[in-house]
Amino acid sequence: MTPFSTHAIRAGSDYLGLTQRPWRQPVQSNGALTDAWCHAQTLGPSIDAWRTWLEPRPKGRWLLFATDPATFTAALLALWESGQSALLPGDDRPATLERLSPLVVGRIPAAPTATPIATPTVAGTQDNTAATSRVALSSPDAGLPLEGEAVVLCTSGSTGQPSLVAKSFRQLDEELSRHASLWPLTGRAVISQVSHQHIYGLLTGILSPLCHNVPFCGNDSRYPEVMAQRASESSHIGLTNRLVTSPAQLSRLPQHLALEHQRITDVFSSGAPLALTDAMRCEQLLNAPVIEIYGSTETGGIAYRQQSRHDAWRPFPGIELDLDDSTLRLRSPFLPHPDQWWEQADRVERDGEGFRLLGRRDRLAKVGGKRISLTALEQRLCELQHVDDARCVDLDLRDGRLGVVVAMAGDALPQEHEPRRRLIASLREHLGAALEPSAMPRYWRFVEALPLNPQGKHDQAALRRFFDDLTDDRQPRWLGAQGQDSQWHLTLEVPERLRYLEGHFEGFPLVPGVVLVQWAIQHGREVFSDLGRFRGVDRLKFQKVVRPGQRLTLSLQRRADGIGFTYDSAQGRHASGRVRLEARDE
Repeated sequence: MTPFSTHAIRAGSDYLGLTQRPWRQPVQSNGALTDAWCHAQTLGPSIDAWRTWLEPRPKGRWLLFATDPATFTAALLALWESGQSALLPGDDRPATLERLSPLVVGRIPAAPTATPIATPTVAGTQDNTAATSRVALSSPDAGLPLEGEAVVLCTSGSTGQPSLVAKSFRQLDEELSRHASLWPLTGRAVISQVSHQHIYGLLTGILSPLCHNVPFCGNDSRYPEVMAQRASESSHIGLTNRLVTSPAQLSRLPQHLALEHQRITDVFSSGAPLALTDAMRCEQLLNAPVIEIYGSTETGGIAYRQQSRHDAWRPFPGIELDLDDSTLRLRSPFLPHPDQWWEQADRVERDGEGFRLLGRRDRLAKVGGKRISLTALEQRLCELQHVDDARCVDLDLRDGRLGVVVAMAGDALPQEHEPRRRLIASLREHLGAALEPSAMPRYWRFVEALPLNPQGKHDQAALRRFFDDLTDDRQPRWLGAQGQDSQWHLTLEVPERLRYLEGHFEGFPLVPGVVLVQWAIQHGREVFSDLGRFRGVDRLKFQKVVRPGQRLTLSLQRRADGIGFTYDSAQGRHASGRVRLEARDE
């Protein structure tokens, strides 16, 4: 064992740790900003309102999900000042909230005057988070307990199975102080394009600016044009800007966006490794260094790098590493037990005082009696010019065979059964040099881009959903959805083994029109809330038949009396209609 470590340097004088409650310290305003911005000096009344709301309610851990940074921050700080903690779900899907409800005393609403969504803690409920100590605070000036539970974060890890990770105030303070020593925020504002429901966005987009008493914003800033507007607003009052973002955001940063006067001084990226080409392009476009942070929910930050200068990762101050046997082991002040070694599921090689990542150790699968590396399989697929990215999915099926999601440019995607069959044959042929036939992936899905969660990591739930038709032969292949509010567009594909093809018709199978209506209603209920019972169909038209293997775009529009739908493909319009649904209050 040959461990090495680096030592922390002192944080800047304008930095105050969480336990000192910097949001309660007097600060001077830099100037007027729009309501899209949040600042410690404006939080006091909102925190007090939340404290008043919490006072008569059960004490303990609360479920907190809010996309608005000001609402989220004020509610979180009120919980802390009241001696309570927050469980931060990664999303607000009903299934997620239902799964987490037994672990909390209630759910924080959208505003402190709203009726709480109460969920009394069930005695004996199993909870795999760390033991906590909570101290009831009698005044806004009381301190926060170092080892008390601050937040509980949700993570899917490498397996896609959800788990919970508790963080104490000490752990958060340790990491925030390292950020402050490396990248002080004096005279800056923070613009975040990532979710604060996860550890990276929480630390860099919310808590770090709080500890430096500088303005911050998020939510709509994920759109490049809004981000540029926010940067212009803060620059106008004499501040420079830090951009907190992800590889997914940086890869799509428009080349034409005018940012030369927005005074962006540094850019943070995390969630996945950033492509070198994207790092170089964005540094040139933003005229600022792009700093990547590597870590996990469990460990917090482990290392950082500026890839345009060196592709090796440099450990954070205070992190002790052991890189023997290509295994990354570390001791870190950001862990619940700083003196214990933590083994990370990444393969590494030493590079001076840092290391390079070689892929996950745990991404192995046994297929056809052979252990294969999913990472190696994906890399081999990406050798092909027309493949942008690929991700293997262990589907836990009885036959043990793998699924693969392949990202390709839109004009390369197969639109019908025969081109799809030829494409799969060519991909299997390419893999044949490295894989035995029995270990070859069996199930293939083709998309324009791999689904990512708000942190820029692969969305495990969406990846697995691509294969839902394997266990339900009444469903189309779901290949993604885009939209918001009243308009959504879903990409679907007709499985060749769809149950409804039986008897329609011999030698020329096609999807019955009633099935297309059924699918429209089913997916409408997924993307729109409060859809009532079925009442009828109007203006129904079937212009072209839908065949097995056909790729379709299902467009859904929310209407006052139900939903409108259309099915289109590369051949044109296939079907359209309006579904009348009973209003909830009827």
